[in-house]
Amino acid sequence: MPPRRRCTDGSVSDPRSDILSRESMIHIRSWPSYSRRCKKERPTRIESLPKELLFEILLRLPADHLYERARLVCRRWYHIIHSHAFVNAHTHGSTYGLLLSPLKDCALPLYVTADADGGIHTSELNHISKLGVLATCNGLVLELDDKCHHLPRLVNPATKQSFLLPPYPGGLMYCHFYSALAYSAASLAYKVIAPRTVCYFGLDVLTVGVDESWRHVEVHHLPDHVRPFFLGETPLTSEGFVHWGRGRYCATMDVETEIITLSEAPYQYHENNYKYLSTGRCVSLLVACGDLSWEVWEMKAETGQWRKALPSVDLGAEKCRIQQFAPEADRLLKPLGWVKYPQVLAFYFGASYPWKRWRRCILYNLDTHQLDSIELPQCCDCGYDGFLHKNSLIWPS
Repeated sequence: MPPRRRCTDGSVSDPRSDILSRESMIHIRSWPSYSRRCKKERPTRIESLPKELLFEILLRLPADHLYERARLVCRRWYHIIHSHAFVNAHTHGSTYGLLLSPLKDCALPLYVTADADGGIHTSELNHISKLGVLATCNGLVLELDDKCHHLPRLVNPATKQSFLLPPYPGGLMYCHFYSALAYSAASLAYKVIAPRTVCYFGLDVLTVGVDESWRHVEVHHLPDHVRPFFLGETPLTSEGFVHWGRGRYCATMDVETEIITLSEAPYQYHENNYKYLSTGRCVSLLVACGDLSWEVWEMKAETGQWRKALPSVDLGAEKCRIQQFAPEADRLLKPLGWVKYPQVLAFYFGASYPWKRWRRCILYNLDTHQLDSIELPQCCDCGYDGFLHKNSLIWPS
């Protein structure tokens, strides 16, 4: 310890106190420059954020808010939101929901989503044709134009962008509801696939923004009992593939190569026991094992192999609650689509009589076993179709 020294007045000073006092004086003398520096660094408004951080913040906004509000704030935001990197990142990060489209032009399509906690949210989608939805992919909707009913149209409900596609080949007026819309990541192209019924049977393919006419794809290599799938089953889209499933057989088209292969389900039941549903990433198969029980399988599209993906979905314990929602005793609960895979699954009541349609959607959370019900608009007496959909900013370049 340094020795103490005696002052002229007889007091004793501590060397440490001198050091502290000198440091205090230095601190006081430097305070004005420090305060001026703080005033310059203090503003942390959003305009001063780095581009990378602003990019991440904007990614968390819904597509409709980005297009209608955020992109109009300033040029910087506009250029970020319209960049290919942002659109692709936002589309990849957006979650899927279930788009319920009425089979008759008497109500707006209903969009059902589930949040991270399993909470259910519903909203009506505007800017969709009254003629109904034909197919969806990555936020794009394939529909028929309101004015020219024979012309297919591509629309993004979130951005309100749309344009007409070349007319369907002759004879497709009564089978356009079995069209598909898919995306090929290898060629960065969207393709529309439609069945043909005149001249010779097969599929017609249109590459959006590239082809001016439809190209024919042969299906003669498929078995006779499989070819009718294209005219009798709603196609399902997964990442890079289109699927047509009926019974224990599923035909799969690689969107890039346009080659169609056939896979077979692991078990042999009656064809009414099988229900194919898209998860967005792949195609799933629900096999009914009882009145309120289903096994869930996934198919690897590259190989056509099936594997059991989840524990069986068993609603036996909820039978009393489900019967409260059922309008009639002869209604059966049938899978409709994934609201959020693999957490929330939607069901509808299918009547034993074809002219009796359903107006209520049952949602079941596989994690919490929570049961929700959505009552659809009463003006519609012809039922709904369910499509996997996400709100995005995507648009074919």
